[in-house]
This record gives sequence, C-alpha cells and structure tokens, in this order.
Amino acid sequence: MTGPGAVDEVIGTYLAEIAARLTGPARARRDILAELEAGLADASDAHRAAGLSAVQAARAAVAEFGGPERVAEGFHAELAAAQARRVVLPLVTAGPLIGGLWTVTAMGGRTVPPWQWAGTPAEARPVILLAVLALAAAIAGTLFTMATTGRFVGRLPGRPLVTAAIAAGGTAPIDLTLLALFAVQVAAAPSRFAVFPAATAAAASLIRLAYAGRAVRTCLATRALSRPGHS
Repeated sequence: MTGPGAVDEVIGTYLAEIAARLTGPARARRDILAELEAGLADASDAHRAAGLSAVQAARAAVAEFGGPERVAEGFHAELAAAQARRVVLPLVTAGPLIGGLWTVTAMGGRTVPPWQWAGTPAEARPVILLAVLALAAAIAGTLFTMATTGRFVGRLPGRPLVTAAIAAGGTAPIDLTLLALFAVQVAAAPSRFAVFPAATAAAASLIRLAYAGRAVRTCLATRALSRPGHS
C-alpha cells in the first residue's frame, strides 16, 4: 500500500500505540501527541528529501523515534507532574474558601474554638488533634507538589503523585472532624447556627470529601501505570 493513506496509517498506528501507554490529564496527553506528530512530520520530510518514498520516509521516522513503550516512558515524569498539579490546584483554591465558610458558621454560633463548644465531648479532642495534623500534612503535601511540578519535576519523577495524594487525602480527616463537630452542635442547639452558612459549609466539605477520594485513587493509579516496565 502506498500514498497518503499508507503514510497516515504508519504514523497513526505508531501514535495510537504511544497514546495507549500515556496516563495523565487529557490535555497534557493531547499536547504530547501533537508534539510527536509534528516531530514525525519533520523527520519524514527530511527522509523524503534524502530520496525515500513517502511511506519509506514515514517508516524511517518512526524507527528513528524508537519503540512506543520507550517513547511513552520518556513522558511519564511530565504527565505525573501534570496530574499532580491538576489535583492540588483545586485544593489550593478550595482550602481557604471552605475554612472561611466554617469560620462564618462557627462565629454564628460561638466565638470560641470548636473544642470549647458546649456539648462537644472531651473525647473529641484527640480527633481534633488528628485533624490539625492532617491539615499540616495536606499543606505540606500541597506545597511540595507545587514545587516538584515546576522547576524540579525532572529531578523527582513520580514523587509529585505521592505528595498530591497526601495533600488530597489529608483533607478527609479535616472535613470529617468539622462535620462531626457541627453535627454535635446542631443536635445540642439547632437554632444556634444560621441555616445558609451552615448548609453551605457542610456541602462544601462533603464535595471536597468526594473530590479527595477520587483524587487519591487517580494519583495512585497514575503512579502505578507510570512505573517503568508497566505495559
């Protein structure tokens, strides 16, 4: 088979095999495939200028780029960084917003810290401490992820996905604790809180809980698929 159709088949099949091995955000994968396609076109043109036919030039370009698995592995760090950054950016945005909503909710009831709210059992204090530690882990994971998906991405391949999972997972104990404390307060004095801020804060925490669970699974799955040798 010769002609443009044969050339498209050679290049298309090669790119499809690479695409099947790429994991990460769709936009990042599209950009990589577009970059590869442009590179293959340039390489094919160079081989045609050297006297090869269109199909021979396409095959030579593909051989020059190397096997699909090796090419895909070369982009794993870049895609891991893109996935990790995609996970933590919503957390950076939502964190202060959700914290502000709960602050408004708490101020609507009492101006003292949550662990001093009337009706909050003393047994809840270790849980609150756990939530504080989880908050510290989430902040640390977020900051580390932002750093390693920028300047240092090439030096720490795969690590951003771990820290992004920590950042996302660290929000779960925070939201669970806030929701539990709020439930205790509502049971003790339902009229203490304004309905709209309280409902908004609770809904925001529930949404972040769902997002965190999905984000952790995505990070861990992407990391597993991005390991060298995975097929």
